Amino acid sequence: MHLLPDKRRPFVVALLMTVVIISVLDKTIFAFAGPQIIDELKLTPEQFGFISSAFFFLYSISGVLVGFLANRMPSRWILSGMALVWMAAQLLAALSSSFVTLLISRVMLGAGCGPGTAVTQHACFKWYATRERVLPAALIQVAIMLGAIAGALSLPTLIEHYGWRTGYVLLAGVGLVWLLLWQLFGREGQHDDTKTANGSLLPTLPYSRLLLNRTFVCITLVAFCSYLPNALLYSWLPTYLQRGLGMTPMQSGYLVLATTLGVIFMNLLVSSLAQRAMKRGASIRKAMVIPPLVACLIAAVAYIIMGFSSTSLTVTLGLFLLGSILLNLLSAFGFSIVAHIAPARQRGSMLAIHIALLTTAGMLAPLLVGQAIGWQGGI
Repeated sequence: MHLLPDKRRPFVVALLMTVVIISVLDKTIFAFAGPQIIDELKLTPEQFGFISSAFFFLYSISGVLVGFLANRMPSRWILSGMALVWMAAQLLAALSSSFVTLLISRVMLGAGCGPGTAVTQHACFKWYATRERVLPAALIQVAIMLGAIAGALSLPTLIEHYGWRTGYVLLAGVGLVWLLLWQLFGREGQHDDTKTANGSLLPTLPYSRLLLNRTFVCITLVAFCSYLPNALLYSWLPTYLQRGLGMTPMQSGYLVLATTLGVIFMNLLVSSLAQRAMKRGASIRKAMVIPPLVACLIAAVAYIIMGFSSTSLTVTLGLFLLGSILLNLLSAFGFSIVAHIAPARQRGSMLAIHIALLTTAGMLAPLLVGQAIGWQGGI
């Protein structure tokens, strides 16, 4: 396929979105296959919990290390290597007959998925100038949510009818198909902002200066805070919806689905408007900074009202939807802001560091909520 750079961009973004969806499926199949895995391998609750946590053992470390590697290597080959790791981890899981082999597969998968968001965003940004990046970045984030929806709709049925091992093998096969397409059609971006007009490399900056940059510190801190409630999705949120609000499991599932669809719509709408505003001459601050910060402020107010008021169930759910949808507007804008302030030759590592720092909220949020519930006398 011989396409002009501008004609190739949508196809490359589509491939990047596809690999993000595959990575989400690779991560979530373990949760849906859990009961069958526990029964077949005769795992104790402690062993299953340890294997679940093992996904994060190398997640952040791998993310940062590969992020630095992305500064020097083509994203095309890094993504290919990551896909190979995912496939190997899925096949190892499918062949697992013991606690140890399943544990190794989860650690491998975490190491392979850790750099995923940073590298896909970095690869995407190589095709777009600064004022064109918000919408493509939002599309990559939307792919994460599409993967969650696809997993919820397909994986339980697949596992129920064909078994968890078949599910792992099929996902490895899907990864192989993507890898072949990526090798055939994937290319490195044509927007080279690492060099000057005469071909010399642009300078880099000390990481101490980049990491202490006020914009980087603020956007990472806000992203960390916004990730705290998101990290509860697979831990306390179902319990809150069912025991706190009296919803059935099916009703809580519909609410999560409605939230996800709302996040997708809001991301695409606001990012499109922001990108259009920048093309018309709006400043980076007005188009990229103010919208997500205002959204986070409104989300925080909605959560506070929801937590400290005893209103009707309808109002509570409305506040939950409003807060959850607006809170998830930050990610794509945050990645674009980090990419804007970081020198192009250091963009991969700075994105990886940003993501590693904000996702540490995933380790803290369930623990803090558990302690808070304990202080209130249990659930």
